[in-house]
Amino acid sequence: MIWISCFVAAFILVYLLMPIFIRLMEKYKILDSSGGRKIHKGYTAHLGGVVIFVAFAIAMFSSVLQMVDKVNMIQLLAFIILLSIVVVLGIRDDMNSLSPKIKLFCEILVGFLFCYLDIRLYSFYGLFGVGELPVWLSYILTIALIIVVCNAYNLIDGIDGQAGMQALSVFIFLAGFLMHLIYTTNVLNLDSFFANANFWMIAFVAIIGSIVGFLVFNWQPAKIFMGDTGSLFIGTLIALSIIMSMNYSGADPILISGYEIKAKILVFPMFFFLPFADTLRVFISRIKKGKSPFLADKTHIHHFLLRTGYSHQRTTITTFIISVIVSLISIIVAFLISDLYYILYIILMWVIYVFVLRFTVQKKIAKLKQD
Repeated sequence: MIWISCFVAAFILVYLLMPIFIRLMEKYKILDSSGGRKIHKGYTAHLGGVVIFVAFAIAMFSSVLQMVDKVNMIQLLAFIILLSIVVVLGIRDDMNSLSPKIKLFCEILVGFLFCYLDIRLYSFYGLFGVGELPVWLSYILTIALIIVVCNAYNLIDGIDGQAGMQALSVFIFLAGFLMHLIYTTNVLNLDSFFANANFWMIAFVAIIGSIVGFLVFNWQPAKIFMGDTGSLFIGTLIALSIIMSMNYSGADPILISGYEIKAKILVFPMFFFLPFADTLRVFISRIKKGKSPFLADKTHIHHFLLRTGYSHQRTTITTFIISVIVSLISIIVAFLISDLYYILYIILMWVIYVFVLRFTVQKKIAKLKQD
């Protein structure tokens, strides 16, 4: 089966290439030093996102050619080239930090080009009574989502294994949804090559295989970090995947055992709940203190868990379990209430998240300080 071979190919490529890449990083002293907000010790190779992308691109490209009917080679190459531009942007940021304005401009430009490829949110599918979106509004919303997801994902990349595990939780649930879709009906009757569900399923399988291979080297103690190179690339792919999943479900909601999903589009961003929720919490906290929301500090969930005595491994597994539980609950709720009421559910989940974090983890930290 092509999905399995795609996963295996991506995993093996990362597994074989990463040790070579690590030695190159060490030889040429391209290392991430500790200090400041960075909580690792000593020097560690980074730019691991390069190998993740190479493995993903090779496995996906070869699999798409075998599985997808009527392959539009120009659009397929354009998709990979745009992602490679994101990778180059990440490399530049890792090697010599880009200013926030330049980085934002590049993210807007890349988002615009993906929209031009017709990878965008086409409609609200009835949310607020809105159907098909004007092209200009579709572009704005798609670009905004790409920017938010990329930066939220970058901020969750703070300890060994966490960014990879968070991405896995998103792509596994999206792959499950798409697999069900492919075996029932292939919606989105559009001329666009990117409306083909098989294309996205291959992309999901390829990135899952690449990330699993990367985690072998990124698990505590990490031998390499993905860096902004990886977080920008994976964050962009997460955003595009959520957008297209929203389009699929919006056009033809999931039907399981006679029950139709009622929250047609908002369930998919909930697969990315933890990075979204934690970034919003941190931003609000900084603003309340009169600080810039973009000012770096150590107030993310992984910082709090580490202060309670959790190891990197336990913290990573804990945040992964939180993401999986929230995703499962969100799927169940999506069959019970519509998108309009689902907004209230999202707000409630964020309030619960903030409350639990503040009155359990932070309380435990305070107790440890007293002891």
